[in-house]
Amino acid sequence: MKFRKIVLVIAAAFMFCGTVNAQEFSSDVVKQDCDKKHYVIGFIGAMGVNAVIGSWNRFVCRAPWAQVGLEDMKNPWEKAVKFDADWYWTNFVLHPYQGGLYYLAARNANLNLFESFLYTASGSLVWEYFFETNAPSTNDLVYTSVGGMVTGEMLYRLSLEAQGKNHSVLSFIANPVRLYSDFAQGHAPKGPSGMLEDCSIKAMMGMALATSKAKDESLNEVFPIFVGGEFRAVYADPYGHDSNDPYSQFYFEFGGAGGKGSGEGADSTEQKLMYDVHIFSDGMIVSRSPDFGENVDSTFGVCMEYDFVWNSFMEFSSLAPGLAFKQRFNRTDSWTAYQLRLSCVLMGTADFYYLRRGNIVKPEGVYRDYGYTTGVEFVSKVAAAKKAGIEFDWTLHSYAFWKYPGQKQDWDDTGWEFLAFSDLSLEMPVEKNVYLGVADELYFKKALYDNVPDMWTLHNAVNVYARFKFM
Repeated sequence: MKFRKIVLVIAAAFMFCGTVNAQEFSSDVVKQDCDKKHYVIGFIGAMGVNAVIGSWNRFVCRAPWAQVGLEDMKNPWEKAVKFDADWYWTNFVLHPYQGGLYYLAARNANLNLFESFLYTASGSLVWEYFFETNAPSTNDLVYTSVGGMVTGEMLYRLSLEAQGKNHSVLSFIANPVRLYSDFAQGHAPKGPSGMLEDCSIKAMMGMALATSKAKDESLNEVFPIFVGGEFRAVYADPYGHDSNDPYSQFYFEFGGAGGKGSGEGADSTEQKLMYDVHIFSDGMIVSRSPDFGENVDSTFGVCMEYDFVWNSFMEFSSLAPGLAFKQRFNRTDSWTAYQLRLSCVLMGTADFYYLRRGNIVKPEGVYRDYGYTTGVEFVSKVAAAKKAGIEFDWTLHSYAFWKYPGQKQDWDDTGWEFLAFSDLSLEMPVEKNVYLGVADELYFKKALYDNVPDMWTLHNAVNVYARFKFM
């Protein structure tokens, strides 16, 4: 009961401060206030995110780990930080998104990227030490803070784009913290718009085949049909980009699919259902545009990668800063381009094949079929297009992951894992802003485990799709 009263007091203060600030920054004062930094409003917003999510988990979901009392809050410095074994989706999508909400609270209050990152890291620390009965999590602190900055900045800019084009509902979907910050400050966030090169949704249908080999055993699988959708945004021109403004250019792709399973897998759900959720993104932190002659646009600089794949056949993720070189060659009626990006994996994950595919008996208690990794990521991209015509794109993500000791999930193993994910597509316009295309996705993995036999897997999915460009 004491904790419930504390939450109610926080929520009341949250709304009271919003009301006071809405009155303070009304009418003519708003015009002078649009560029002012509101540190207190940003802080209340970030902590309010914790209060709302914490209250939902405690009182609505009644999650055991959310039943935090005053005893759990005492002596936080005595809590040991360690890796957790939470659900894959929770750790590498929901935590970056939650961090993005902290970040949006700060950015909406006119704080810059670095200041907003500090608010995000603070929100993550408060959550890990005061809103869970579990031990603070190493991976959550990284993915909520760094992943939250990446996710939050892209959502912030996409929200500004939607608002600039009078798509208010889409703007609030991208940036739901505006429900508080607009009210508290008396005005919407101000920032650049009109920067989108491409914003589209895709509807697809396809099938997939897979094969894997471990020891002397092989497994062949068929995923006969799946349907799905995908959102894609290209913010600013990737080529010839010169800026010190982080994420003034980025690529963001988020999609999902579902269909009939292969009849194989670690549990009945995976045997009956084929599922896929994926995120691929890269953003320029700082970039320069060297001059390589007329009709050549070049970009060189520091980038950040955030990738996530949660598939009934595979799991991997990567959070990786690195270097990027992008170049486009312009012709009268066409262009060709390529990109090269080499990054150091700050933290990544990869699935453990033997547990994921049901080759070993499930252990008792809490376990997960993935382990944490570090390593390198290399991305290569080749693209070409006729102006207002056919477009070709081939992107290859390559990873060299090391699963290090001291963080294993139950029944996982250490060792090296080499992954490649190829995405090849060809599309053509059928009318204004509508494209039809065909795509092929190929996944390959070779794992050199330390304590069990090595293995390799191959997965190939083909689909036909329709892409609709908007905004």
